[in-house]
Formats: sequence, structure tokens, C-alpha cells
Amino acid sequence: MNVQREQRTRLEQVMEWAVWHFGELAFTVGPLVLAVVFTPWFALVAAVVAAGWAAHEIREHRQQTRLKTEAAERKQLAAPPATTDETTDHESREVTR
Repeated sequence: MNVQREQRTRLEQVMEWAVWHFGELAFTVGPLVLAVVFTPWFALVAAVVAAGWAAHEIREHRQQTRLKTEAAERKQLAAPPATTDETTDHESREVTR
């Protein structure tokens, strides 16, 4: 399948990212707005949510890196070795003579 991706502008990339991460952004920015309007204690909630989000993103990045490394290793192991059997064939001929 040879599908060419269309070229997107930076704004389109940022908007796509924001849409996919809307919930995470809402739960981080929402308490910050509440902290500014009502009480600073909501900033603590925002900090906890942000720390959880950061921990999740770090864990996800490490897992993806590990999976990519394992997939590359499997590709290398699956490839048959490219060796010539000229010496083996020659030696086997001498033994059978």
C-alpha cells in the first residue's frame, strides 16, 4: 500500500494534537482557571493532574521506544544470513570422493 501523506501546516498539526489531547488539557487548564478565579487550592489539583499526565507520557514514550527496538531486532533475526557455501561445497566434495 503506497499512500502518500498530504503535507500539513504547523497550525493543522497543532490543532490535531489539541483535539486528541483535549481531555488532558481540560483537566489541567480547568483547575488553573478555577485557582485564578476562586482559590489557589485548585492549583494543587492542576499540579497533580499535570504530574499524572507527564508520568503517563513518559511511560508511553519508553514503551514505544522499547517496542520499536524489539521490532527492529526481530527484523534482523528474521533475515536469513547472506553467506556463500562455496567453501562448504568444496569441503563436502572432498569428503565424498
